Amino acid sequence: MKINMAHTIVLLPGLDGTGILYQQLAQQLAPEYELQVIAYPLDQLLDYSELLDFIRPQLPEHPFVVLAESFSGPLGILLAAEQPHNLTALVLCATFGRNPLPAFKGLIHAVDKLPWNELVHHWTALWLQGRYASAELSALLEKALTMVSEPVIKYRAKQVLQVDVLKEFATLTLPLMYLQARQDWLIWAFNAKALLQLQPDMQLIRLDAPHFLLQAIPEQAAAQLKQFIQHQLNPRQATEDAVLA
Repeated sequence: MKINMAHTIVLLPGLDGTGILYQQLAQQLAPEYELQVIAYPLDQLLDYSELLDFIRPQLPEHPFVVLAESFSGPLGILLAAEQPHNLTALVLCATFGRNPLPAFKGLIHAVDKLPWNELVHHWTALWLQGRYASAELSALLEKALTMVSEPVIKYRAKQVLQVDVLKEFATLTLPLMYLQARQDWLIWAFNAKALLQLQPDMQLIRLDAPHFLLQAIPEQAAAQLKQFIQHQLNPRQATEDAVLA
């Protein structure tokens, strides 16, 4: 089977849902792969089920891979569990299958009381970049956080703290890969471990990066995506490469 080098990667974005943070990743993937980013409504309180309804009509009619980042991990899992036509693989990035912060009991009740302003946007952007922070990326992240209304951000955060799609994840039969950020201060490593226990064949790739992995190291992320598509979706080529190695 010859891999389709026009394969589309459908990206489901993080908590902001704006879709403006992936230009460098798209450049690194081109021209072999098209990155289709599905941006979410900026002013609508949509839960995971409703966002899934929003996503379905926008899926390509040709073969595609889903790349689900952070907040959207559960969406990618739920979508894959439906086995949509032409979905060939699922890639999860710095994400989770259920509440990623179980140690902070009662946090859901505190979300509405947390401050959300330009100063918070600034420090949140810096914190999630860690030592990979740059003025350009910080400005872009702050812009994304500012674009989305406070009620929407907080509503999505509460969805994260209530979600559990591990049952659906356990049923998946398509190729899986997880991109884990070693310096992720938000989504800790046990989240990937929980998924790996349910799907031992999932390819787990650990990269030196912050939570914003796709933005901080787009060249490395693109290389992993390309390799995964070329090898995992082309068994014959993967076997030949293994023999040559």
